[in-house]
Amino acid sequence: MRAPAGWLALALGATACAGRSAAPPPTRPEPGPQPAPVAQPAAAPPAEAGSEPPSPCTPIDTPFTGLLCLPTAGDGQARHPAMVLFGGYGGDGEARRLARELATRGYVTAAVSYFGAPGTPHTLVDVPVEIGVAAVTALAARPDVDPARVAVLGSSKGGEYALLVAATTPAMKKVIANVPSPFAWYGLGVGGAPSGCSWSRAGRTLPCVPPDAAAGQEAWRATTAGRPIAFRAAYEAARRDSAAVERAFFPLERIQGPVLCLAAGDDEVWNSSAQCELAMTYLRAHHHPFPDQVASLVGAGHLYLMAREGPDAALNSAPMGAGGRMAFGGTPLADARAAQTALALIDTFLSRPGSSSDR
Repeated sequence: MRAPAGWLALALGATACAGRSAAPPPTRPEPGPQPAPVAQPAAAPPAEAGSEPPSPCTPIDTPFTGLLCLPTAGDGQARHPAMVLFGGYGGDGEARRLARELATRGYVTAAVSYFGAPGTPHTLVDVPVEIGVAAVTALAARPDVDPARVAVLGSSKGGEYALLVAATTPAMKKVIANVPSPFAWYGLGVGGAPSGCSWSRAGRTLPCVPPDAAAGQEAWRATTAGRPIAFRAAYEAARRDSAAVERAFFPLERIQGPVLCLAAGDDEVWNSSAQCELAMTYLRAHHHPFPDQVASLVGAGHLYLMAREGPDAALNSAPMGAGGRMAFGGTPLADARAAQTALALIDTFLSRPGSSSDR
């Protein structure tokens, strides 16, 4: 079935800077975890006469924590496409909203709470890749899901996590990584303070790029002075540690389907354009046999997708602690235009076959 172009509503989370990273374990993934039990929602009560129909979405806590939504429309087929959704540092609220929207268009969806929820890490530090893998595996195993049409969409830190999850499980067939990183950055602890590394596997911390101390101090001075803070410079300073980037890079060649990497051309959180280009360079160098794509959306800020309904919905900066403001980049008009471009790209990407013969 063809995915619609006007439904994308995934909000992005802000990021923070400065801190110290944990010591890295080996750089390549071990074999993925065993298939998780098939996620099944609780039976909905029958609707009373004259009442609205029951919601197709049910909160679940096994084999992952989040929201599972079943299709309320489709193409008449017994098996449906599926979408796993990872929000950013801001949480899973918009991922849950998107899961509900996609269910009305024939998708089986899972908005995954991979941190900050019961049964998950409290913060974005040492988040197990197994959480995301369990969600993907569970959806792919459902009798109402076409296992050849299981996709993931993640934004910002969720895009980073989506690439790691997709590189870990062969059940993921398409990846939409929005303003992501193809390697692991340092973790974000209580209040967004940098702490350790973001991800883990089998109880071991995965390598990450540590922050640059001097750049972090400068960002803190801007915060206390009440100036708008663009964390991009701090991330770029840390990214100059090429050895750390190499250690922390995900084995993207293991992804069993095409990758669409969307970048914001005026991203003030981190350089998503450069990070998407690094992902594509890596995929080409490792002969990834799928039609991977990259698009850098001119003038767009990190949160450009929030402007999907027009410039009035854009968010280009926001208050943060100590009287400062965090800059996301972009302008309301540029964000709105970029959002519409991204929607069309995603629609085309999801509706196209993902085999390597398309390359």
